[in-house]
Amino acid sequence: MDEVQKQSDEKSMTREQILEVALNMGEALLKSGAETSRVEDTIMRFCQNCGYHEVNVFVTPTVILLGDKSAPNSTMMSRIRNRSTNLTNISEINDFSYDISKKPVDYNTAMSKLQNFLHRRPPYGKWMLCLASAICSATFAGMLGGNSHDFVAAFFTGGLAMVLLKQLGGYRPSAFWENALAGAAIGACTILCCAISIQCTKTNIIVGSLMPFVPGVACTNGLRDYMAGDLVSGNSRIAEALLFAISIAIGLAFSLLLWYHWGWDLWVEK
Repeated sequence: MDEVQKQSDEKSMTREQILEVALNMGEALLKSGAETSRVEDTIMRFCQNCGYHEVNVFVTPTVILLGDKSAPNSTMMSRIRNRSTNLTNISEINDFSYDISKKPVDYNTAMSKLQNFLHRRPPYGKWMLCLASAICSATFAGMLGGNSHDFVAAFFTGGLAMVLLKQLGGYRPSAFWENALAGAAIGACTILCCAISIQCTKTNIIVGSLMPFVPGVACTNGLRDYMAGDLVSGNSRIAEALLFAISIAIGLAFSLLLWYHWGWDLWVEK
């Protein structure tokens, strides 16, 4: 019995360490694309299971504020600059938050585990995502009633647009310019495909290629935040989704109008 108590004491963490672990847990969730209500619930549950019931947390898509009002000078903040969508990471972090409450671990073990979540590579590589985008674009073009020419054209158009988006990601431009350039690439590739084959349909190719870029996850998370009562986060998510959609439309319109003003009869139906 004394040995078990000794091991439990060795694994116990101080208040500052518990808050730091909770903050890193929320950061890992938010960077993986979790909705803010899930992040707040996970942080609060972990802190309460550790015996701290006076903890307050405020989460937006870009900031986490965590503080213990029962103790002075205990506020922590984390600024989230880059976010992605990794549902596997969210599921594993959520399971970890439950496991760490039932089976306490020491501070170093918990932080090491969370750092692995923060720096883990996505389950699918860049080129696999580009291939999936190409297949998705071609499939949607076919579902819209496109012929075999539209299917092949949408495959290359959607794949090349995603390649451009992923290549630009290494330079870390703003999401607006990334999506705008992807939209411009879709328009340019569509025009090129229609110039090569008169059996291609611009509408089917463009709509099919745009589908992988539709910000459905951001819109869904925004609605879930609304339903959870997080109005600030809900507004931010919805605004982000609208901004992504507008940026893609601006890039697409720019490439189409540029080609049109060069004298090509772009708007005449074949």
